[in-house]
Amino acid sequence: MAYVVGVLLAFWFPSRIDDEFAIGMDVVMVATAFSGALLLLMWVGWSLFFSGWKWPVRIVVAIAMLAAPVVLLKVLRPVLSGDVTIARFEPIWSTRPQAPSAEVSGAESTVDLVTETPEDFPRFLGPDQNSIVSGSLNIAADRFSDSRIVWKQPIGEGWSGFVSRNGFAVTMEQRQDQECVTCYNLLTGELQWIHQHAARHRDAGNLGRIGPRSTPTIHDGRVYAVGAVGNFVCLDGSDGSVAWQVDLNSVLNLQLATDVDADGRTIQYEQNSRLAWGRSGSPLIFEDTVIVPGGGPRDGTLVTLLAFDRITGDLVWKGGSEMIAYGSPTLATVAGVPQILIVAENKVLGFQPDNGNVLWESSRPGASDGQANTSQAIPVGDNQVLTSKGYPDGGGMLIELSHHNGQLVPETVWNNPRVLKTKLMSPVIFEGHAYSLSNGFLECCRLSDGERVWKHRGRFGHGQMLLVDDRILLHTEDGELMLIRATVDGYEDFGSIPTIAGVCWNTLCLAGSHLLVRSELEAACVELPRQ
Repeated sequence: MAYVVGVLLAFWFPSRIDDEFAIGMDVVMVATAFSGALLLLMWVGWSLFFSGWKWPVRIVVAIAMLAAPVVLLKVLRPVLSGDVTIARFEPIWSTRPQAPSAEVSGAESTVDLVTETPEDFPRFLGPDQNSIVSGSLNIAADRFSDSRIVWKQPIGEGWSGFVSRNGFAVTMEQRQDQECVTCYNLLTGELQWIHQHAARHRDAGNLGRIGPRSTPTIHDGRVYAVGAVGNFVCLDGSDGSVAWQVDLNSVLNLQLATDVDADGRTIQYEQNSRLAWGRSGSPLIFEDTVIVPGGGPRDGTLVTLLAFDRITGDLVWKGGSEMIAYGSPTLATVAGVPQILIVAENKVLGFQPDNGNVLWESSRPGASDGQANTSQAIPVGDNQVLTSKGYPDGGGMLIELSHHNGQLVPETVWNNPRVLKTKLMSPVIFEGHAYSLSNGFLECCRLSDGERVWKHRGRFGHGQMLLVDDRILLHTEDGELMLIRATVDGYEDFGSIPTIAGVCWNTLCLAGSHLLVRSELEAACVELPRQ
């Protein structure tokens, strides 16, 4: 009984639990569910065998206790958030935003994704793939709570973020049995074109939800997008027509399993692979190639990176032999060497960008079918790389690269399992410190030694953030947009506004003063006030 009560109390004090044991709400929630069920069974047992009541009363009370949760779930529908957690309960008769129909006509006007502007956000996590936007935005902090919702509308399921160029925004979404790449007018939300592919991803355990995961890349007027079950496509940005298309399953010798979901639709996932949650890596452009994470079968040949000719789609090279995880390849110069950084299943690696040769590798805990690595490898200073990870085996790790006998040699500077436990986002770096959502708490960590400077409890969940000058735009998992000062002096915010419904795991996209946010239910454009 003491154990059960202790676990239930832990549910109400997650910050203290995180401080002592670095355990996230996923572990607490699972333990709470089992403990609550155990406590209910103990009450039923007590009423039947130890209460001393007459047997008819014992039986009625036991049946009532067992029936109560069943009746409750018939009336109230649990709304899941991240980490196998329950965000809230809502009446079963309440309505949710409905995804658009897959039956959509073609474009009515020509889209220009060739013309570049200073406000473009053409790739995953921004122009430099580091969740940092620099420029002359100058957000008016004193008027942030007056930020205006320019448009808000339903969107298809999925965890892809937006990218933008020249006033147009591109993302991926699931519309019924079609996996779609969609292009919208950034300022009006009007659909400009849609590319459809017959596929519908969901993991075998139905924990990661429906739809595509990766964020497209816009380059030289074309859109490059990777579907959750291996459809890699290059589209003409003017109308969404196919320039070339590659089935990554054929390249990697992967097989797809099929099942039927609760809506009666066929779902797919990789059958002979450890990649449980679907392909999440966004395409990286390097010169004349486009590079994506690979993978492979459990008992077969593994490939970490695949490079294709970005014009023709022909395979150019294969690099590495490690199983992939859920991050994206990033181009950076570390220790004076241009390289592609990526966190694989249980290693962080650097690759030579023109041929895929492995330059260095360092072990990093993780598994692609559980306790997954999803955060980016982030260059720090001239010769260091930061990694972060959620789950019990996670935390932050700083690696330093040096030259020895013509080789790049990694050395761990520090490894702290109590900080930077990022589940679905990547930290932002500012003035020698990393800011992140660590086990759902906002945290500032010192990069020199890996020690936590401060932590703030709030309803952040596993949201997303961007650094704009010395301010952090934070979009919480529940759909609240906040502006926070990036400072070592402690938590300070400048207000917030509610945005959209759904679980907001999707990354952010900032085009000038217009911020695009989305969930698996809705998307919106928020106009931020300028000085």
